[in-house]
Amino acid sequence: MRNNESQEMYLEAILDLERHNDAVRSVDVARILGYSKPSVNRAINLLKENELVIQEPYSSIKLTAIGRRVAQSIKRRHNVLTTFFREVLEVDATIAEQDACRIEHIISDESMKAIENHLADRRKSTD
Repeated sequence: MRNNESQEMYLEAILDLERHNDAVRSVDVARILGYSKPSVNRAINLLKENELVIQEPYSSIKLTAIGRRVAQSIKRRHNVLTTFFREVLEVDATIAEQDACRIEHIISDESMKAIENHLADRRKSTD
């Protein structure tokens, strides 16, 4: 089951923050996404209801196993799309990042697999 774009953006942001910080706080998520703290708190509560994150009162945010899998899947899509735009289509790095961030949430599994296969074939041919 695919999550909605907003949830996916939050999960990806939490995953990115975890890689660079000991603890992920709502204020960190608000800063990285450019949202207000009350908006982030509402979103985190929805993620908790969907069992994608856990957070005790006044504590850091942690991804659940399911939340981590979803976040990693979105991050993988983002990275593959960015690579495709930059290496195959030769799109400017900033634009490639921005476009990947938008497309990662809506691209079909079939199209994603085709892009991954294309990149894999391309790498094999250059080895």
